Amino acid sequence: MRAGVIGTLLVMLLSATMTLVLTGCNFKDIDRRIFVVAIGIDPGRKEGTFKVSLKLAIPQGDVTKIDEKMQILTEESDSISEALRRMKSKVEKELDYVHCKSVILGEGLAAGDIRHVTDWAVRRRDIQLILNFAVGRPGALEVLRVKPPAERIPSNSLILAMSGQGTESPFISSVYSYQLMRSIYENGIDPILPVIEAQGKEQFLINKIALLDKNKIRLVLSPDETRLLNLLSRSNLRTNFPAHIGSGMYEYYTESSSSGYKIVVPREGEPYIRYTIKIRAILEENSTEEMITHHMLTKIGEAGAAELSAAVKALLVKIRDSGMDPLGWGLHYGARHWNNDTEMRVWESLYPRLDFRVNAKVDVKYSGMIK
Repeated sequence: MRAGVIGTLLVMLLSATMTLVLTGCNFKDIDRRIFVVAIGIDPGRKEGTFKVSLKLAIPQGDVTKIDEKMQILTEESDSISEALRRMKSKVEKELDYVHCKSVILGEGLAAGDIRHVTDWAVRRRDIQLILNFAVGRPGALEVLRVKPPAERIPSNSLILAMSGQGTESPFISSVYSYQLMRSIYENGIDPILPVIEAQGKEQFLINKIALLDKNKIRLVLSPDETRLLNLLSRSNLRTNFPAHIGSGMYEYYTESSSSGYKIVVPREGEPYIRYTIKIRAILEENSTEEMITHHMLTKIGEAGAAELSAAVKALLVKIRDSGMDPLGWGLHYGARHWNNDTEMRVWESLYPRLDFRVNAKVDVKYSGMIK
């Protein structure tokens, strides 16, 4: 009987081993794969179709090589999934999406409806939810074709810029797929997307933000407005702002920054949002020959705060008039006035009447290296 039990265990072990061998036969070695590092999606030539472009990094197997090979595939179809399946017939190796970090939406597509693309991106099982989304101008394919001279790995410059792992620009906002999906379907907040402009074949520019309603672009902010929006939406923005005193111009660098707001709905009078911005700064540029004293630093801080307050208020009024809510004021209001039946209807009636009161405090602590 003991021999029978041992025999049964051996059969079970052999069966499990054969199962592992059979289920593992779909595995493909790295030299039989091509890695997709970026995806571009534009509107197709026919209405209702998509032009899908893939930027491929082809492994070379030699880490000492300076330049990796790159290839771009393009296919049009009435669905994104079908376009990807057809592109598999254009290469001899398996397309692998595990290293895909960017999805670029052509400006023409973003001016129509982005929900189809975002829904596909979050459902796709082999694409990560930390994928960066952006708008490509004039189109996604033109952005994918850009290859800066300093780029060693295909699309690496775009990945470093969009993720913040490389440059720390005050004009760039990282928007991940899970954030974009939440902003599309959550009440009280609207999505934003950075705009990438292709400038020839060797350079791109990212210094604008597009404001969207739940499905398409409604407003594109200027570079200065983009910087102010980033100042309000994240802490410790590394940038500089101007301060003018008479005919003199001064530039101060933000060593640290923070912003907060409170929605006030008085019983009498119009509702308003009170913003408080605090900046600790270093004097970086002086257009005059005047000696910088402690008293002068105080005057520069006051002048800079006044200019910053006026610029921020103008931006907030512009956002309100567009009907967009990229900063999530409605979400904030709903969290503090909880009533599932009426909270959003009340907010929608308040929003067009909102006023803004901005109080910026700029503390210029140092005059730079010159004493």
